[in-house]
Amino acid sequence: MSVRPLMFFGTTNIDLCFSVERLPTPGESLMGTLTRNPGGKAANQAVAAARLGLKPHFYTRLGDDEAGHSLLQSLREAGVRADAIKICAGEISGSAMVMVGDDGSNMIVIDPGANLNVTPDMIEGAAQFIEPDAIVVAEMGMPIGAVNRLFEMKCEKGFKLIFNPAPVRPGLSSAAWRSVDFVTPNQAEAFELTGIEVYDFNSAAHAAMRLVDLGPSAALITLGAQGVYYADAETSFALRAFPVKVIDTTAAGDAFNGAFAASLAQRLPLREAVRKALAVASLCVTRRGAQSSMPSAEAVDEFLKSQTILELE
Repeated sequence: MSVRPLMFFGTTNIDLCFSVERLPTPGESLMGTLTRNPGGKAANQAVAAARLGLKPHFYTRLGDDEAGHSLLQSLREAGVRADAIKICAGEISGSAMVMVGDDGSNMIVIDPGANLNVTPDMIEGAAQFIEPDAIVVAEMGMPIGAVNRLFEMKCEKGFKLIFNPAPVRPGLSSAAWRSVDFVTPNQAEAFELTGIEVYDFNSAAHAAMRLVDLGPSAALITLGAQGVYYADAETSFALRAFPVKVIDTTAAGDAFNGAFAASLAQRLPLREAVRKALAVASLCVTRRGAQSSMPSAEAVDEFLKSQTILELE
């Protein structure tokens, strides 16, 4: 059976990553080690899918600066199809300041740069790269008008839509919500969207059904080290996370989303797709960085062979 086409829409940043013993408190100065790495939510997701053997298209907007050209080259080297990516004269590329403590926790501040200049017309232009029967993945880093326009095109183009609602912002239309096939927030995002605090699988169940009430066909809520909860109008299940030693949680959610989309594109059954996405996220947090932490298909296969996972009905 053929692999379905896959395309990602969203942000790309250059990450300025500080490794510190622990995260600082307000007003405190700490010593740390600085590295520069390619990042950005959608870029990370596209790279996660490419590392699993897919050849995803990606639309993003980069500045005509050193960072932009470096980020574009990095995406191409990872196997991401860059035909739709725009290098924009007079603009600066997005950047993020990331602090990662020795326990794997992080703090992130983002300057969107060129990412904020995406317009609905630009999304329409990029839509030419959405192939028939494609899976499209979008996050909320682009301007809301651009996100709404992409979602409106679902009926026109006939794609399956995965929506990672981060960072959560108001303005998504009711029609846009109804176009979503899978919405994939983490605990904090689920709370922002539903008002339900998610701290375990039981509370995730309540939040997931509230999310489905907003319009999406299905909701997947990631709960970090606990695992993931899935629900649609007819079925629900929870999968516990794989136990691993956490080094850096940066881009764990992006790893999950990219792998989930890739697994659906490979036509894996739903629960198997969620399980594989959990495995990719688990391997991601055992390594430092964002795109550099995305595992290969071979590494994921070996990891899954050595693991068992408990499913909770």
